[in-house]
Order: sequence, then structure tokens, then C-alpha cells
Amino acid sequence: MPTAAPAAIPKVYRTEDPLCSFVRRVLPAGQLFEMRHVFHDTAVILAFRGSAWRSTQAGKSYDETPGSAVIRDAGQVFSTRTLYCDERTGSECHEIHIAAPVIDELLNDRRSGPARRIDFSRPVLDDDDIHRRVIHVQSVFENRECALMRTTCLALLLDDIARCSLGDRGDCADGTGRRPARRHRVVIDYMRAHFDREITLQELAEVARVNQFVLLRQFREDHGITPHQYLRTFRVNQAMACIGQGMKLADVALQCGFFDQSHLNRQFKQTVGVSPGKYFSRVIE
Repeated sequence: MPTAAPAAIPKVYRTEDPLCSFVRRVLPAGQLFEMRHVFHDTAVILAFRGSAWRSTQAGKSYDETPGSAVIRDAGQVFSTRTLYCDERTGSECHEIHIAAPVIDELLNDRRSGPARRIDFSRPVLDDDDIHRRVIHVQSVFENRECALMRTTCLALLLDDIARCSLGDRGDCADGTGRRPARRHRVVIDYMRAHFDREITLQELAEVARVNQFVLLRQFREDHGITPHQYLRTFRVNQAMACIGQGMKLADVALQCGFFDQSHLNRQFKQTVGVSPGKYFSRVIE
């Protein structure tokens, strides 16, 4: 792993998950760093705030600025140095470390269609949306959101990175020949039947008998939301019914598929716009 110059050591926070790992580096205000001829053991996707960098790899130089995302393949040797670091707030670097087999699994289905990949030859992606979502995906994993939300956010991010890196904005082919309402009815029925436990994207893909990303794209195109968003709304609806019957929030959380009461409150507010307490106080009034 790259190491900072001895003059100042950034604080490092790690989050581990079976799919990938996350590193958040907090750089001291005004400090400049330089790393020479280093590499990562896995592919890395990163976004940073409060600093700019100039990197060199394969004989070419690249400017890495806030608002862009950076992608590096496993074993890719690079050097980098800070051009500036905010004198007041310092800088944060958000890194997603992900192994090639996981990328391949989330992007491809070996049963059909050409293999999809990320082109790591151009490390800087000047895309503010991807930059923002790298940071968002890390927060989703750090906050222990449900498995379906974690895999959905990560898979969609990888797909957009793949298309951006290849300059391809085309859609994936369906290849199923099934009507949208019918191909997703079984997925919706499955989520409604098992909403009280963890559901993974892989489970839903197996139920639908399609690639994980094909399912995400089809579902979002046909319904305007992702499977995770559908499941979240369904869980909140069930929670509202339980709360209306007088159940305690802690019991409702466990019964409706949330990790705990805090998770229920957060998901409820994201869906309804207010916390359960405020919502039901308004209803009572």
C-alpha cells in the first residue's frame, strides 16, 4: 500500500465487507504528499475533496482534481504528488478497493452477451456524478445499509464507471424476450414475501434468471426505481402499519427487515420525509 511522506501521516479509517473494502484517508490541512512507484493489490476507485494531485503512470501524466474520480487496476505502478491541500479543512480521500472477480461478477453474466469491463488505461474520469457516488457508496457501506442497497449502489457505480471509461453510453441488451411487467413480477413477489430479512442482488438475479446488472437496468427503466428502492418503500409501508397498531419501534424494526431502530428511522425519513415520531404525531393531530 502507498505510504505518506514522514512529515505528516494522514488518519486512516477502514471498512471491510465481503464484496470489497473501503479506506478513508484524512489529510492534515496544508500538508503536501508524494508517493513514488507504488501500486495496489486490488483495483481501486477513489474520489477526494479539498486537494488536487498530479499522477504519472505508463509514462503519462494526469491531473486529478476535486470533482473527478480516479480508477487504478491491480498492480498498476504509479507515482503521485499533491498540487495543493486545503489550508483550512485539509483533504479527504475516499477509496474503494475491489478485486477483479467481484467486478466481473457484478458487471457480467457468462451465460449471455459479451463480457463488459472497465478500461483502466485512462485513470481520471472527469465526471462529477461518479465522483459524488463514489463517496456515497462508501457511506452506504459504512452506515451498514441493507445488503440489497449495498450491492445495488456498488453495481450501478461500476457500470457507469465501465461505460464512462470506455466512452460507451449504450444500453445493455435484454435477451430475455419477456415483457417488463412479467419479468419483474416474480422479483417483486419475492421481495414482498421475504421483506423481513436480508435480500441480496444476487438472489433477485437468480429469481429473475438474468444478470444482476441487467435486472437493475430493466427494473429501473420499467419502474423508475431500483429493486432496493422498491423494497425500502415496501418495508416502510409495513412499518407504518405496525406502528399504527401500537407496536414499539424497536420491535417494528426487527419485524420489518431493518437492522435496528436507528436504521428504521433513517429509512423512514428517506422515504416519507420525516421521522416516524413526527409522521404519526401529525397523523394523530
